[in-house]
Amino acid sequence: MKKITRLTFAPLALSLTVAASGQALAEDHHAGPTIYGNLTAGALNVSDRDLDAWAFKAQLGLGGLYTVNDGLRIRYDLVADFANAINSVDFPKTWTRGSHRQDDEEIHVTTARVLLLTDYGSLGFQPRVPSAFWAQLYHNVNKFEYNQMHGQTGQNAIFGQNELASDVISYGTPKFGSFQFIGAVMTTNEYSNQDFDIYTGRLIYDQGPLNFGVGHTQVRRPGINNLHRTTFGIGYDFGLVQLGGVYEHNDDRENSSSAANFDAWGVNVSANLTDNWSASLTYAENDKNLNLDNDVVAGIVRYHFNEDVYAFVEAATYDKTDDNWAVGISVNF
Repeated sequence: MKKITRLTFAPLALSLTVAASGQALAEDHHAGPTIYGNLTAGALNVSDRDLDAWAFKAQLGLGGLYTVNDGLRIRYDLVADFANAINSVDFPKTWTRGSHRQDDEEIHVTTARVLLLTDYGSLGFQPRVPSAFWAQLYHNVNKFEYNQMHGQTGQNAIFGQNELASDVISYGTPKFGSFQFIGAVMTTNEYSNQDFDIYTGRLIYDQGPLNFGVGHTQVRRPGINNLHRTTFGIGYDFGLVQLGGVYEHNDDRENSSSAANFDAWGVNVSANLTDNWSASLTYAENDKNLNLDNDVVAGIVRYHFNEDVYAFVEAATYDKTDDNWAVGISVNF
């Protein structure tokens, strides 16, 4: 549990240091802390595995915003995910959101960050944070509770990009029209003899019905010293129907025959069927080497009781890995 303790208190200590270094902040300059969370639970059935009650998401967090002056605000968030501690994870056959290294029965801190927000952009110190690269470039096909297909989903990993990042220092420019550039560096190996193991940047456009983005990441990790990943994502909202797609190119520049050298892509169509019913259908595939290529067709139907509560039915069939289906209810609070 030392990892959890370190990640929990680091951003809080930074918040207190920044706050104490300036003049005392008046109480009305602090919006928060606000407690929020989500519980998404139901049943999961994976081929060759018994039907199981499942926590798809079980998150509890707090956050707030300090206004230091007209030019500086400080945003802080601390979120823990209990799903891995709740579920009986059989990795890679099943996976749990937030289980960063698949340590059984541990509570995982998914967000521990402090953001300095200024007129000149935002500077983030984020020991643990959901990947904004994944959220902004893949969201047009990332429509599912279970079959998310990112790099941390075990056998469901169609794409190479991870959902969760660690040891992130980021900078986001102010928006220029509807464009914004975000760059980040990450230290994933404290003994690699270089301060930063991952360099990443992306340009995002989001205006009206159209959104798109392009990003590039250079990764150095054990066994791979020069991996480059380029991603392009796009989506358009026609009102009743939304279309989206993503293309990902992974280039292992030291070994083109490795499993890390591959292309992946996906397309999605979503529809607002009525005021209460919505649905999404995705096709995605990759061409991984070593007979690790895979493709998937996944669909989900949701019934929205209100903006915070919905029920869902989800199913996916894979070419080479296990099919699955799931049902459940999601509650935001």
